[in-house]
Amino acid sequence: MTERICHIESGKIANPQEIRKLFSELQDGIYLVRVATRKPRSPLQNEYYWGVVCDMVREGLYDTGYREVKTKADAHQIMKMLFLKKKKYNHKTGKVKEYIGSTANLSTVEFNTYIEEIIQWAVEYLNIQIPLPNEIL
Repeated sequence: MTERICHIESGKIANPQEIRKLFSELQDGIYLVRVATRKPRSPLQNEYYWGVVCDMVREGLYDTGYREVKTKADAHQIMKMLFLKKKKYNHKTGKVKEYIGSTANLSTVEFNTYIEEIIQWAVEYLNIQIPLPNEIL
């Protein structure tokens, strides 16, 4: 089974190229299409992200020479830029616009994936080990 997140903004599909690609990859047949709202991230995920992840990344970036990264919000913006960069294609002109996604729009599963990517990146580039939620005392 294949699943995709479909973002609806002002009554229109905000990520039509992803949805078109999904359907173009299907073989001929009859398919069930289910529409369900996704679960937003939990308050515990939010607390862990801001209290542990953002704080440790802020400290790691500062320690590696990024002296302008002084707050958790600064670290948050950098992480969004690294891991939530998206593209919009203009099919008439062929131009591509890049933008930064929002963590507020991530589902529970998407937010977990986002945090996992940050943890792996932090080990590799900042030489820090961010504890998992179940490892925090």
